[in-house]
Amino acid sequence: MWQYKQLTPKVLVSKLKLIGPKDTVDLANKDLDQIYSLLGKTAYQQEISKIPPQLTSHDSLEDALLGNFIRTVDEIARYSPKSVSKLLATTMTKFEASNVKTILRSKSAGVRVDDALRYVIPAGKLNHAKCKEILEKSQSVRDIIKHLSHTTYGPVLEQALEDYEKTKLLLPLEVAVDRCVYGQIWKAVGKLKGLDGRIARTILGLEVDSINIKTILRCQQMGLSQDQMVQFLIPVSDVFRRRELEEAAKGADADVILNRLLAAARVNVARDYQHLLIELTRDYESRRSISHLETVLDRGLLGTSLRMLKRYTPFFNIGLVLAFLNLKWFELRNLRTIIAGVETGMPASRVKELLILPT
Repeated sequence: MWQYKQLTPKVLVSKLKLIGPKDTVDLANKDLDQIYSLLGKTAYQQEISKIPPQLTSHDSLEDALLGNFIRTVDEIARYSPKSVSKLLATTMTKFEASNVKTILRSKSAGVRVDDALRYVIPAGKLNHAKCKEILEKSQSVRDIIKHLSHTTYGPVLEQALEDYEKTKLLLPLEVAVDRCVYGQIWKAVGKLKGLDGRIARTILGLEVDSINIKTILRCQQMGLSQDQMVQFLIPVSDVFRRRELEEAAKGADADVILNRLLAAARVNVARDYQHLLIELTRDYESRRSISHLETVLDRGLLGTSLRMLKRYTPFFNIGLVLAFLNLKWFELRNLRTIIAGVETGMPASRVKELLILPT
């Protein structure tokens, strides 16, 4: 506990500075100048104040938001125990991995370089400049992978390239990147002991299994076989091991898949998984929409983080840290959605539908 004596108060103060759901929704009704002014009164003040009012734009606000997130993570890591700091550093690689998937998707879809760069998060070595260089020098997905050969992702992408070229589906490449980064994160989790280890396995395990659920549902929708589905999964969590995932993948439709996963969560007495899967099952029964389930999964991760805050706030452990960082990331994601929607003239009602907020 003594290792958290400086960190816990800092995280609790940062948590109080998060923008509430009502204020987040209200921002969707504002223009960029109003958003600039309102964000200047929040935890983003330091970054927003560096933008001259006359230069307020989608890009300048995005840079400020992302800069604040990275600064927040760095500050928390600085006050963290060594093992936690290492985990946070490893966890940040998932944003770098997100950039890899972004440039692969952009090249596959023929998206303009400048438009693709809007979805790049300046994390790790794959910053805006590097991603721009790779996109401009590449004529195809194969070229992208060639330019990434010197990175951690190069070897795994090269192994998945044949499957991509056979099917023209990006899924094999995206899963290869996820397997790579979450494998590293899980190894870092394994170095944590006691309560910290159990909490980290719960929070990050649920994140990995959310990806697995999305993958199974996408594969089922595309009509892929069980064998094809299984090779795309990341079986690392303590709740859904390979056996549970393979059993779910045998399901003939989304109803069966979700019910099998819910049954496995109950057998393993995994409360957070049960909350998530019950919500997924109810949503699918009412909407019959696979694509909407991905939003429900993201909202479920947000709900889990909120429950973790209540569960672990009285104690000095990693639960508070990981839950707060998840909430901070969802806040950033919502703000980026609002800013992009305002810039493109999207109706406020539609922007609000895209926000990930607690139910």
